[in-house]
Amino acid sequence: MECSKIEMINLRLLLMFLNRLKFQFLLPDVLAGFISGIINLIYSVSFAALIFPGNLSTYLPLGLSCALISAILTALIVSLKSSLPFTISGPDSNGAVILALMTTSISQSLTDKGTTDAIFPTLVWAIILSTFLTGLWLFILGKLYLGRFIRFIPYPVVGGFLAGIGWLFIQGSLKVMTGIPFNFDQLDKFLRDDFMLLWFPGVVLGLSLQFLLSRYQKFWLMPSILFGVTLLCYGFFAVSNMSLDQVRTEGFLFTSLESENLLKLEVLGTLPQVDWSVLIQQIPSLMTLLAVVPITILLNSTGLELAMERDVDLDKELRVAGMANLVTGGFVGMVGHLSISRTLLNYKAGARNRLSGIIASICALLFFFFVISSLQFLPKLVFGGLLFYLGLSLLLEWVYEGWFKLSRIDYCLVILILLIVANFGFLEGVGVGLIIACLFFVITYSNLQVIKNTLSGASYQSNFERSFHQKKLLQEQGDQIYILRLQSYLFFGTANNLLEHIRQRLSDINLSKIKFLVIDFKQIEGIDSSAVVSFIKMKQLAQKFSAILILTSLAPIIIEQFKPYKIIDLAIAEKASCYGFPDLDRGVEWCESQILEEAIFRRRRFVPLLIQLEEVFPLPQQVKLFSNYLENSKIEVGHYLFRQGEMPTAIYFIESGQVSLVRELENGQTERLGTVAEGTVIGEIGFYGHFSQECSAICDRPTRLYRLSQEVLQRMETENPRLAAACHQFIAQLLAKLIVQLRKRSDALLN
Repeated sequence: MECSKIEMINLRLLLMFLNRLKFQFLLPDVLAGFISGIINLIYSVSFAALIFPGNLSTYLPLGLSCALISAILTALIVSLKSSLPFTISGPDSNGAVILALMTTSISQSLTDKGTTDAIFPTLVWAIILSTFLTGLWLFILGKLYLGRFIRFIPYPVVGGFLAGIGWLFIQGSLKVMTGIPFNFDQLDKFLRDDFMLLWFPGVVLGLSLQFLLSRYQKFWLMPSILFGVTLLCYGFFAVSNMSLDQVRTEGFLFTSLESENLLKLEVLGTLPQVDWSVLIQQIPSLMTLLAVVPITILLNSTGLELAMERDVDLDKELRVAGMANLVTGGFVGMVGHLSISRTLLNYKAGARNRLSGIIASICALLFFFFVISSLQFLPKLVFGGLLFYLGLSLLLEWVYEGWFKLSRIDYCLVILILLIVANFGFLEGVGVGLIIACLFFVITYSNLQVIKNTLSGASYQSNFERSFHQKKLLQEQGDQIYILRLQSYLFFGTANNLLEHIRQRLSDINLSKIKFLVIDFKQIEGIDSSAVVSFIKMKQLAQKFSAILILTSLAPIIIEQFKPYKIIDLAIAEKASCYGFPDLDRGVEWCESQILEEAIFRRRRFVPLLIQLEEVFPLPQQVKLFSNYLENSKIEVGHYLFRQGEMPTAIYFIESGQVSLVRELENGQTERLGTVAEGTVIGEIGFYGHFSQECSAICDRPTRLYRLSQEVLQRMETENPRLAAACHQFIAQLLAKLIVQLRKRSDALLN
């Protein structure tokens, strides 16, 4: 019994220890989540003020409700599902700027039409639809694993877009603080003393935030500054003997927030009052939002990858953001997603798991129900200063720092997009930027060298081993074969450059005439449909100059692209102007065969070995003596002269026929190394090197050959040393020529 009590006491102590340990483990996430929640609230309220400034401040309760609902739901869903467990999500600056443009445009259009009663329901459904459609778009992108394609958007286009957002933030901050939009036509009004009192302190606050937050990375710094500025404002009001009503009348505070809010709003009941024609006019802004949000998620995710040294699953982040916005849209919230600044702040404050995001969501929920009405007592310049800081940060990053980081062309593109966004709008700025970036890409990529090597039949010969007479002839007439080895990707720019290069070469009367134009595609990564036109013209050009076009190493997808235009003639036996071959070696071999077909000596179908050996031995009687040592054989198709891995026992002199040299690969496949025909010798390398055969020799056609075995060669050395010396000298010359040929070929490929 006593033992049982002791065990119970020990168990209780252990449970208390574990509970305390768990609490200590979770405490940093609780504190970090609370701090991040406060920062998330500050940003959310600032974005609401940006979306409903000036004469739209009547609808600020709608903006606050939408922003806080987004802070509640996106923070909760993203924190539970994100690939980073400490992610903080909420309304974002980029989406808020576009929503601000939409709300201003809707309000202005309906005011001009005289249907002001439709403003509120139209704004409500504009926010609902924008959030829902953005969520659906993000989810589709992530579900189809298309996130990586967002990375293809040119960097300066993204930079110009963000710089444009920075400028609109500054404009928005001035509108939040003064109630009227800023433009240079009203500059004299903004410079009046009574008007400067509304915006100048906020600008000073924004500059101070930029200076301090860029130097001191403390999570408590921003809330402390904003709280201190609020106290200073009320101190100024007290010294000036201004009541709250006077302060609000003068424009230092927001109007009363006691108007109707979403808790009392029947959303479906507002549908009949929506002006859908005005809403349809916002499609360009909506399309901009659908383009901007995925880009922003990409930039934020990439920034978190670099800062945290952890991989972020972009497609998953898109799906999670999509689900969060679908739910948020159903509760009349605005677009929201992960924030890089708030997530980094959360991490630096000690967060390491998903609890911090849940705590941030709870903070927004409590604020939504119990503290939202207190916002009418916060000075406008607090939120205006924060917005000014956000805009200034983006402008400094892309306009000032971009000067030192970007090339001059990229920097000019950033400035151009910024000016277009500032004067015409987002869609126009991003659209023009993409067009210009594509033009720059085409011009730059067109200047890349698509021709890797320029060769001729004299410097590059096929692996088909030919007789001494044939080699000599091909060396003399090899310039009839013009070889181009291509690289990289072929599109209309590089393909047109290739066409012009061929046109100049074919039309150059100072160079030898080309009969065979060989183009190798082995290192081509792809070809677009516009480049096919260049090859149609290339075929026509070859026909004009009586040349045959040879295309080698064509990938199946390129062959399919060529088929509808009948560029390649697949029937080799027929007389045609363009042929395709599986590799460069076979293509050059075919061209060499065509040259030899026209040669005079090809009219003799059979040349006896004794005649072929006349160039080997200087004295005619040596040819007769040498032939007495050879074993004459006639080999059928498919017979192996030797196999890979066998030790060599003889040298073979081919009088007629054809033998292929093939290597057996580890996967069971075979690789053709070359082909030999009449007047050639095979087996000499292994024979003289005393190592096993590196390939197999198999007869492709009925072949007549002469065999010189090792035993017979030794007998020749004993009986006729001078004849044996001539034989050794002949083999040495063959090997030397082989080395020279390989060196020329490698030099041609490397140059």
